[in-house]
This record gives sequence, structure tokens and C-alpha cells, in this order.
Amino acid sequence: MHNRIKKIVRALIKKYKTSDIYELAKCLGIILIVAPLGETCAGSYMYIHRRKTIFINSILNDYERIIVLAHEIGHAVLHERTNCYFMKNKTLFLTCKVEREANLFAAEFLIRDDILEGYEGYTIESIAHSENIIPDLLKLKFDMI
Repeated sequence: MHNRIKKIVRALIKKYKTSDIYELAKCLGIILIVAPLGETCAGSYMYIHRRKTIFINSILNDYERIIVLAHEIGHAVLHERTNCYFMKNKTLFLTCKVEREANLFAAEFLIRDDILEGYEGYTIESIAHSENIIPDLLKLKFDMI
């Protein structure tokens, strides 16, 4: 599963010549709506009238929006016709296959392969802190969960 998702991410980056998640959404023709979604929903992906639509909760900071957008684009690419919701502070821990795949997509898109270079002897948590990355996302990237 991980290798398949890695190949998909690399192909998208190569095809659209971007590693910017907002630009990728635009290239994929995804409608992006930032709006209040309550306290527990960080975002959602919906396939509405044959259009890929992503909702991002407006209460999120810029960094959180990037993570949620990458996750939801994962759904748009991997689970095109399945409506999915990203529950704040919970989705990275879910074992549901579609959520795990969306998380892997986000990790592969947002974290470069060589990020661990120069961090020999460091813990994942300290690397994540230094790089301003969620530790669980970093663990997913390197298949440590």
C-alpha cells in the first residue's frame, strides 16, 4: 500500500510540476471551500455532482489547513467517489483503510524523502519538532506506526 501511494504522489508531482498542495488542488480541478465546520470536523472531501470538493474548517491555522488539504486530496485521488470527513485530532490514529491511505498520501506529499539526513541519533519526536511536522505524520512517512 505504501509503495503504491508513494508512486501515485511522485507521479502527480512530476505531472503537474508542483509540490505545493494548493497548486495541486487547482491542477486536479478540486473545488476548495474554507468555512466554519464546527469544533470537531477539520475538513471533508465530497464528490458532489461529479465534482471533487474539499471543505476545510476556517478555524484551523495555516499549517493545519495544509495537512488537512493534503489528507483530503488523498481521498480525492485514492477514493474519488467516497465522501470522507477528517475529524480533528483523531484521523491520524484511525485504522480504517481509506483514512490510513489518505494519511499516507499526506505524509508522502508533505514530507521529503531525505528529511532524516543529519538527524542520526535523534528521536522521531525531536526531528518532528525541529522540522515543524506532526510526529505521527513523520512516523507514517517512514512506516513506523
